[in-house]
Amino acid sequence: MAKQFCETCGKQTEHREWIQQKPSKYGASRKEKLKAFLDGFFSGWGGGGAAAIDLVDRYVICQACGRKTLQNYGDQFQ
Repeated sequence: MAKQFCETCGKQTEHREWIQQKPSKYGASRKEKLKAFLDGFFSGWGGGGAAAIDLVDRYVICQACGRKTLQNYGDQFQ
């Protein structure tokens, strides 16, 4: 855990990191799930681990008040 400034608490507090998968741009049907799998397979095969970073959101959560903040900083999250 890391100490960061929390806007809700107004002070430095312990925060933990939480990674959540982004919602799929494909639908829920079987055909759309197959498209999502193939898209992920081929982008992961060619791009390695860097391709997987596009599929997740990074949040930090304040341990004092529970405030969840999206922190997708850097080129890898764009």
